[in-house]
Amino acid sequence: MFATLSPLTVAVAVVGLVGIVPVAIQYRERSRWFAVGYGLLVVAALATNLEDLFLGDLLNATEHAVGLMGAGIAFLVAAYVHRKREIEPEVPDGG
Repeated sequence: MFATLSPLTVAVAVVGLVGIVPVAIQYRERSRWFAVGYGLLVVAALATNLEDLFLGDLLNATEHAVGLMGAGIAFLVAAYVHRKREIEPEVPDGG
């Protein structure tokens, strides 16, 4: 009748939630997209744990469309912004 959560999936959700603390403490403007990506991974971990208990289809869609795809897009943007800021050389003025 009732779905049970495996200890591993609960541990992943707990570690994700606890991991928000250092991400929030180390938050800087330049790491904004990495923090967004991590937050979306936590959303995915929570949604995958809760989907067995209630709102299965909605939370499954949330896990994949919002959590995982959103995290992938956020990390892509983070890599792009980092590359623009740190790796690509500056174009000299006047030439």
